[in-house]
Amino acid sequence: MTATRATILLDQLASVYDEVLPFFAGFARQHMAWVAPGPGTRVLDLGAGRGALTGAALAHGCRVTAVDCAAGMVERLADRYPRVHEARVMDVHQLDFPDGCFDLVCAGFVVHLLDDPAAAAREVRRVLAPGGVFSFSVPGDVEDAPEWEFYGALFREFQPLIPEGQGRLSRPLDAERLLSAAGFTGIGGTAIEQRLPVPDADTFWDWGLSHGSRAYFDALPADARTEFEARVRAELSAMDPIVFAAGARLWRGASAA
Repeated sequence: MTATRATILLDQLASVYDEVLPFFAGFARQHMAWVAPGPGTRVLDLGAGRGALTGAALAHGCRVTAVDCAAGMVERLADRYPRVHEARVMDVHQLDFPDGCFDLVCAGFVVHLLDDPAAAAREVRRVLAPGGVFSFSVPGDVEDAPEWEFYGALFREFQPLIPEGQGRLSRPLDAERLLSAAGFTGIGGTAIEQRLPVPDADTFWDWGLSHGSRAYFDALPADARTEFEARVRAELSAMDPIVFAAGARLWRGASAA
């Protein structure tokens, strides 16, 4: 991510990002368990946000460097994780690190937001040591949660009301092709999910405004946003308890040994 609207939005959200519900933190723990780095692994957390993956990697005993395009995120990450080796504001398309200096580069819900994922993947491969691993997560589906189908359907229904080029920060991503084109081998993926208890409808709506989907809501006309919120609240009123079902897909590839 360069200094684009994504950077501006993430800076604005830094104070509440992953504070309302532990969405990113929960997926980060599963992500790091899947990659399973050993103590002392030199990790780069790419687009680190508030440090969900940084915290999970530190818990594995890793030596973690964290970078993000948003200064507000980096500042809060450094405050929360004083054991982080280094936390810097950086454009992930042009990493200011020497060749071969990391064993693992990981990214949580970042790659599909980048202006040029292919350029970032090439940079990741450059800074990885031989045999190093690049692993990242992207949004995914969840099984056996028909009560949450309404949420995605609402986004699709209201999308035509949003001006061209606004709303979603994400772009279509073929993760397997991305890794292959950048020269990674041993490419594989897995699906994960989590069920997050939500105290009430207010909390869920606040969560929706605390991360990247905020761009979508801000782009809606005022009356449409009011209607969207009302329909979400109506659906949640029928859930007792409210348990948010969320899915993700993890990907990994190795640099040549």
